[in-house]
Amino acid sequence: MAELLTTLIKPILTTSTKIVWENRSHLATYFKTKFGSFKNKDIRFSISYLFKIQIPNTNKYLLVKNRRIENQLQPVGGAYKRYGDDSLFNKWGYKPDNKNNGLNVDEKSASDLRFMIKGKFVIEVMNWFESMQERETNPNREFKEELLDTNILDTNIFQNINYKHLRRFSKNLVWSEFFSCHEILIFDIYELIPNEEQKKFLIELGKNGSNLNNDYAIVECDNIEQLRYMENEKQVARIGQHTKLIINKTF
Repeated sequence: MAELLTTLIKPILTTSTKIVWENRSHLATYFKTKFGSFKNKDIRFSISYLFKIQIPNTNKYLLVKNRRIENQLQPVGGAYKRYGDDSLFNKWGYKPDNKNNGLNVDEKSASDLRFMIKGKFVIEVMNWFESMQERETNPNREFKEELLDTNILDTNIFQNINYKHLRRFSKNLVWSEFFSCHEILIFDIYELIPNEEQKKFLIELGKNGSNLNNDYAIVECDNIEQLRYMENEKQVARIGQHTKLIINKTF
């Protein structure tokens, strides 16, 4: 009888152990969304990348204006794009961002990795993202759109760039007052590695200072920690919380 019971239970234990092992990096989230109270709740994903662009020999950083949130500065970057057909996302019952459940979608933000799904599919989405299949995998697009197409940086000098991936930061199942739902936020942080010509350009840009009319600012580390940009002892813009990630802080 004992041998029969062991024979019946062993495959179940083996399967369970395999599932736990495969999802070990998201273990708490796995149990909360597969078996806990989040299983049938709408969960919003926002999966983005940020560029740390430091003015050489200073503790200052290049930030740009958010095109959706008025008067907010933040690092260059944005949501990753997904490619391929909709079959996989439809299987998860996804809902793209709109005015009621997130940020509105326009031509530029179509296919952004900002969307809602049911909690029971959260782990599938996280594993899909980490597989790097059918999605954008580098930060070049937003660098070009936000800095080259806007003439903040010289296209001839910055046409080819080097950068490194610093880290990945995530916040799982946090409540968002703004969106009135639970969210999973994932950020990849990249650092620009400028060559000598690019360093000279950035140094001159730093000397010239901010130009909010041209949608960028040169911001001290202290301002980022305080989440406010000051000019003449007055706050002229706020700084997005996620900006702290480029100075090795969390939010």
